[in-house]
Amino acid sequence: MSRMRVGSLVVVTAFVIALATWLLLSDSGMAPVTDRPPRNAVPATEGSADVGAIDPLVAPPHPGINLPATAGSPDYAAQYGSAGDLLSFLEALAPAAAEGDVDAMYYAAVASRRCTRQYAVLFGPPGKEMTLERALAKSHWTRYYEQLARKIHAQCQRFKTEAANPFIEWQNLLDAAVEGGNGPAKALFAYELQNGMIRVQDPAPREQLTGEIRELARDAIRSKEPEAIFQLAFVESITGRSGTPEDVAAAWMLAACQRGLECGRDSEPFQFFCRWDPSCHPSETLVDLFRRRPRFEEFQRLANELNARLDADRFGEIIP
Repeated sequence: MSRMRVGSLVVVTAFVIALATWLLLSDSGMAPVTDRPPRNAVPATEGSADVGAIDPLVAPPHPGINLPATAGSPDYAAQYGSAGDLLSFLEALAPAAAEGDVDAMYYAAVASRRCTRQYAVLFGPPGKEMTLERALAKSHWTRYYEQLARKIHAQCQRFKTEAANPFIEWQNLLDAAVEGGNGPAKALFAYELQNGMIRVQDPAPREQLTGEIRELARDAIRSKEPEAIFQLAFVESITGRSGTPEDVAAAWMLAACQRGLECGRDSEPFQFFCRWDPSCHPSETLVDLFRRRPRFEEFQRLANELNARLDADRFGEIIP
C-alpha cells in the first residue's frame, strides 16, 4: 500500500466537513479568514511554461472509494469556461461539492489550481506577484501566451484579493475529486506526478512513480471522459516523450476532440497550439492545426483505434 493511501479518506472527509463549515459560516457572515499560500506553489523555471508543483515521492490516493455523486450534474465545464470571476464560480460550486458531487470537486480543483499554480507560473509566486503589465514586459511565457495570461489575470482578481477564501488549497480539492472516482481528476493527478518526475533521479523511485502514474491513468480512461483523455496526452509515461518517435500525444488529443472536447477556435487548447503555428487562422479548429503536422494520418488512425477500444471497454489494450 502506497504512503498516501493510508488516511486518504480522512483527508477527503476533513475537506468535505471544512467546506460544509465554511458554507454555514458564509451564510451567517462569519466566514474564516484564510491567507495561507498554496501548499506547493512553485514559480516557473526558465524555459518551462508549466512546472511541477507536488512532492514527486508521494503516491496518489487510492481511487476505489466512491463518494455519492449528484445525479445529472450541471455542465460545470461550460460554467468554468465562461466564468469571469473564478471565486464566484467556486462559491457557487461549494454546496454541490460539500454534498459529494465529485464533478463539482474536480472543477473546484481546476479553478483553484488556475488561480494558484498557473497564476504563479505567469505572474510569480505568492508575495512576489507581478502586475499584468510588468509580467507582460518581463516574463517570456506571459508575453508569449498573452491572451491566456490576460484571461487568467482577470478571472483570478477576486480570488487573489479576498481574505476569506477557503479555496486556495487546490491539491486538497484535487485529492477529494480523485478519492471520489472522478476520471479527469485522476488524469490531472497523473499529469502532476509526471511533472514531479523531473526532481526524481534515482531509478527505483522513478520506476515506482511511473507505475503509480500508469495505475492512475488506467483508472482515468475508464471514465471515457474527453477531458481525461486530453490530460493524459501530456503524460509522457503514457504517450511517450515529447519530440521522439514514440510520442503519440497528438493521437490522444485528436481522440479527445472526437469524444466531444471543445476544440474550436474559442477553446483554450486551440488558442494554445495556434500560438505555435505560423499558418494558424482564427476560423480553424485544433484538428485543422494537427492536419498540417507530420504523421497526421498515423495519429488520426491511432485516435480512431483509441476511441474504438474505449467504446468497447478494452482498456487493457490502451494502457497494459
